[in-house]
Amino acid sequence: MKTNIELSAQRYFITRLKKLPYHECLINKDYREDGLAQIIISKKMPSGNYCYVIFLLDVFCLGLKKALYNYNFDKTDYNAIKHKIIGVQEFIPLDIVAVHNLIYAIIDKAEAIGFKPHENFAVAEYILDADLIDDGIDEVEFGLKGKPFFISGPYDDEYRILKILERTVGVGNFEYAIEDDE
Repeated sequence: MKTNIELSAQRYFITRLKKLPYHECLINKDYREDGLAQIIISKKMPSGNYCYVIFLLDVFCLGLKKALYNYNFDKTDYNAIKHKIIGVQEFIPLDIVAVHNLIYAIIDKAEAIGFKPHENFAVAEYILDADLIDDGIDEVEFGLKGKPFFISGPYDDEYRILKILERTVGVGNFEYAIEDDE
């Protein structure tokens, strides 16, 4: 069940967000080596407050693992959220066209092998503008060394994911690493 705050954020994103100017777009610098891109995109509201989306993108296999969105944060609160996400990682600014190419390419390529984007993408996508995608989308790398590479995370259903990969790309056409509980 969604709270009033979640419903208000959802309503704002759907009805007003497309028209707002972009404030910033940040990405963790080492996402290609780690396989996980953490992307923060924010827009400035007419009130001077901020709305944002945080995308967690598995560029090696699963596509969009998580999308979190919120709105109406003053500068202090927005910066506090941003610094909590960034933590000790190094984040760098990313061109808004490049981020659109990256997000849409990875989602499309993951969907082609059987992985749907996180359910919040239906609302979070309103921070994006598909018209900003350019030919650079064709240059976005998916997988590792040309193959999907599944790295299990704490909430992943490894059995289900491996079965999907076996069915869609075939045994031997993907790699995986599953963390041993011990």
